[in-house]
Amino acid sequence: MSNLIPGFTGYRPSAVEAGYVARQLLARRYTSIPRLSRPSAEDAAAIAELMNHALRVPGVFQLLATQHAQRPGAKFEATINDLKRHSGDVGQLIDKQTAAEATAVLADILPRAEALLKEPPPPHLANAFGKEDAIALAAARWFKHEYFTWIDPIKCPRCGGATKFAEVSEPNERERAGGARRVEVHKCDSGGCEGQRRFARYNTVKALMGSREGRCGEFAQLFYVFLLVLGLEARYVWNSEDHVWTEYFSPTAGHWVHVDSCEAEVGKPQLYDRGWGKQQRWCLAFGALGAEDVTRAYVDDWDACLARRMQQTEDGRGVTEERLKLILLTHTVQCRAHRGDAERAQLAGVDQQQAAWITDARRRNLEAELGGLKGQGRESGTEAWVQARGEGGDVQMEEPPEVIDDVAHEPNTTNEVPGEVKDGVRETVDEEGEAAAAGSGTVTAVEEVKE
Repeated sequence: MSNLIPGFTGYRPSAVEAGYVARQLLARRYTSIPRLSRPSAEDAAAIAELMNHALRVPGVFQLLATQHAQRPGAKFEATINDLKRHSGDVGQLIDKQTAAEATAVLADILPRAEALLKEPPPPHLANAFGKEDAIALAAARWFKHEYFTWIDPIKCPRCGGATKFAEVSEPNERERAGGARRVEVHKCDSGGCEGQRRFARYNTVKALMGSREGRCGEFAQLFYVFLLVLGLEARYVWNSEDHVWTEYFSPTAGHWVHVDSCEAEVGKPQLYDRGWGKQQRWCLAFGALGAEDVTRAYVDDWDACLARRMQQTEDGRGVTEERLKLILLTHTVQCRAHRGDAERAQLAGVDQQQAAWITDARRRNLEAELGGLKGQGRESGTEAWVQARGEGGDVQMEEPPEVIDDVAHEPNTTNEVPGEVKDGVRETVDEEGEAAAAGSGTVTAVEEVKE
């Protein structure tokens, strides 16, 4: 399960092939993911001819595209498709020069991890604290407290006073080179000063290493790649209630472990439920080994979560449990079917360990209690913004701010990790708005959400 290898260049099964295998697995006709090899030239030609014949039928392509776009949950599936871009190893996600620069930046993490191993671990990690866990903890603490900076409140570069969100602007040439598709413009709020600050939502690892500032999306994107560079098996976790974080696989614990670089917290998956007071629906993890619905690890009441998901799906803003399983398993088959027999068997064992942990509510409850999460509100962000989002930890919201999947996801054309996973529009204070940036606590109009 090593990450420090060149990007995969062998055969990657199509979605159709992987989908067939996933269906057989769900029906228990297959017991494991088989190894798929490239079809012969004759078979490939026959398949291509069949597809061409179907597409030559007048209107068939337009009909299929329209049906796909209009079916319930289509926008939710578009978000999932965008998240698949995080499934890659270091060689696929960043170029060699950027990898070398990241390695140099992270040079002090391993010595810090070795020092942590000589100390008593945090209580909630005491039963399973090995090398990988120490690396993740050392990296998270360093990243939040020494390397990366939360952007808000944005100060005026001219007088140092408060600024006010003015507009979303098109990126200039330099900002576009860093992957930014939009830029927040914040203008000085004091009379007489005409200072303004441009906050580009950078979308490449190289640009983020240069700016070293952002909100949750930037934190998670860069930290995810840093974990990979450090040699950990890692994945990127998206939450439907407007947050993102990461996980790494711990051989000592025998499962994937939560790590949030915004909060410098490791191994506290119920931080958002018991701590912040979030009523979550979906938490989906994506990495080089595939995708997984990890929501059950992050919620206190799984049955209540399933009810929230069902309601969202009935409203056309989610997918059924069966459909979600098929989508994620199809992607996992695509990520694994080219691997050797021994590696696929090893990964099947990892899946079994993960499933045993994620369904063991008693064990996870004990871990949460040791973490002392009750009432632990969000640390990152201004106080007004945290309270407006209902993440202060004092009360649990009956219903979280509504998130509507209503933003088209643009393809990433760089050779670096995409980070702009925009999950919708929101009628509240959010990470894109005036109140979020200036910390004024003012409820804004409909604004784009990005974590």
